[in-house]
Amino acid sequence: MENTEKNSQIYYSKLIKFGMDDLLFKTKNDIKNRLGVSIATVNNWIKTGAISPPSNENIFTNFEFQNIIKRITSNDSNRLKARANRSMTDNNDICFLGIEDSFLKNQLLETIDIHKQYGLSIEQSVFELSIQILKSANLINEKWFLNPNSNIEIFLLKWSKEINIQFKNYSNPFKEISFNTKNEDFIGAFYQSIQTISSKSKKGSYYTPGYLLEAIKIPLGKLVLDPCCGSGGILMKVLQKGHNANHIYAQDIDEIAIKICRVNLCLFFNDPNIKPNIKKHDIIFDEKFDSSLYTIKENQKFDFIITNPPWGSKFSSSEKKDIIRKYPHIETTESFSIALYNSINKLSDDGKLIFFLPHSFLNVYSHKNIRNYLISKKPKMNIYLLGNPFAGVMSESIRLELDLKDKNDHLDVYSKDNMLLNRINYSSLKYPDFIISATASDKEVNVILKIFNIKHYLLKNNAKFALGIVTGNNKKHILANPTVSSEPIFRGKNIKPFIYGTPECFIEFNPDVYQQVAPIELYRQTKIVYRFISDRLICCLDKNNYLLLNSANLFIPTIDYPLESIVILFNSSLYTFLYRKIYHSKKVLRNHIESLPLPILELSKHSKLKELYEYYITGSNDLSNLNNYVYSIFGLTEMEKKIVAGKF
Repeated sequence: MENTEKNSQIYYSKLIKFGMDDLLFKTKNDIKNRLGVSIATVNNWIKTGAISPPSNENIFTNFEFQNIIKRITSNDSNRLKARANRSMTDNNDICFLGIEDSFLKNQLLETIDIHKQYGLSIEQSVFELSIQILKSANLINEKWFLNPNSNIEIFLLKWSKEINIQFKNYSNPFKEISFNTKNEDFIGAFYQSIQTISSKSKKGSYYTPGYLLEAIKIPLGKLVLDPCCGSGGILMKVLQKGHNANHIYAQDIDEIAIKICRVNLCLFFNDPNIKPNIKKHDIIFDEKFDSSLYTIKENQKFDFIITNPPWGSKFSSSEKKDIIRKYPHIETTESFSIALYNSINKLSDDGKLIFFLPHSFLNVYSHKNIRNYLISKKPKMNIYLLGNPFAGVMSESIRLELDLKDKNDHLDVYSKDNMLLNRINYSSLKYPDFIISATASDKEVNVILKIFNIKHYLLKNNAKFALGIVTGNNKKHILANPTVSSEPIFRGKNIKPFIYGTPECFIEFNPDVYQQVAPIELYRQTKIVYRFISDRLICCLDKNNYLLLNSANLFIPTIDYPLESIVILFNSSLYTFLYRKIYHSKKVLRNHIESLPLPILELSKHSKLKELYEYYITGSNDLSNLNNYVYSIFGLTEMEKKIVAGKF
């Protein structure tokens, strides 16, 4: 990169020498920064032909640069919109943050329109809106900036200087609107709406709908912390008017958000002189540790910690190394696991914690250590299954509640309507993964334990895995009809139990131009292929060396275990039961497959499984014989079969 930039600077000097400096100097970095993507993404766009390469020595003219930006962000380009992780989208979404009042919704739309008309920066608009809302609430004077008296006016004056607001001939763009925000996070909704989805996705910041907080009320007199407070929306819903504002602590890495939080708490308490404890703080990187004990060096303890921490925050390679160095005992770079660990260490002896987390926290391998850490404390633990409440987030969610004062030998799982669903004994949560099967009843857990108690192999460290091909531009590279030089390529939906469906896509295979390709030899051998997007295992044995697209993945066992046996087991009702009850996931991950048991069988049983395989590849849909034989392998009783089938 350094050599590339150096060459670019040399070339730019030549442009100036020949009087061509009006052709503004632009590089890949400029594209990266403008669109909020990585250099790797820009390189992939060039490689796959989505954008044209620079005309001269890694330099784009201003004309080329503007054409690229226009093409990528234009309405007829799905380049940004089609990204599954959304981190390149440059469109704005309206975010109501649970506001249901139609009048307030219309006011929010009006303020967003004003922001666009005036062309102010995000922070300028947030500041101006805060001023007008505080005026509407009679919490600041009309000419507050001339002689600030209250704590909130002093705060606002400092803020105005930071963003260079000039009060000579001052006119607030929102001055014609009279607000009554009714204790809604109106400013936070405005801020979220005028941010790009790109910036929210990178920080992992998706804010909490108000209805998720209705049942939560923090008693008076408690020392309260929201360590990832955002604009303070959670605090406004769970605090009571009688709380002492001096006992409220709020932290976040987003400077604009914590300023909004300061304004929101002033509005909530209807007091311009409150002094809540609000500061910029990164709960992952800013904590101070005793290196020998891995405990936070902080005397401050809290009675109540509640937050919706960032999920899936994007970290650089150096940041990830720093996280692993700082938290070697947690062994993950997932932001919410680190935030949870640090928050537990801030609780008082009888403290209570509430976290909103993705369902994957309960069963994904990378969170095993934080699960073990929680289980070892044996707290009173309640898990509420929330479904999909967060806009822009596909993952199902949970509310985790911990009470350190009351020790327990079990945890309880509730529906989002507070109905007790399951009680899980801590003793059933086993090493090494400590998976919490929140959707499994006690009877179902007993069946799962019986299956795993049979001697078995695991594919962990005993198989090669590979992802399907990511072309970077399917419209260009994937064909609907075969050509003389093409071959079939299979998507996940083309994979059926035991067999491939009819091929729907074809490709003239040229691995050098694709965004991501596994070692070609992994495709070009006998392998087991499986659907990636699925709530059950669907796989087949490929003996024809076919290519796969990225919704289909593969693995090749390196142990002496018949592939036909694995395919029969994985497609059975029993393994569907295992997958759904243990992982409850709509994505089949490598660690899911690696952790499923392959029973150690005598040769005659493998022969029977192969016989069943040969029968089912003919296309039979009646799996009763297969299921009954798999049940017999594990010695399931009639009652246990009914439990697996969901009939008991």
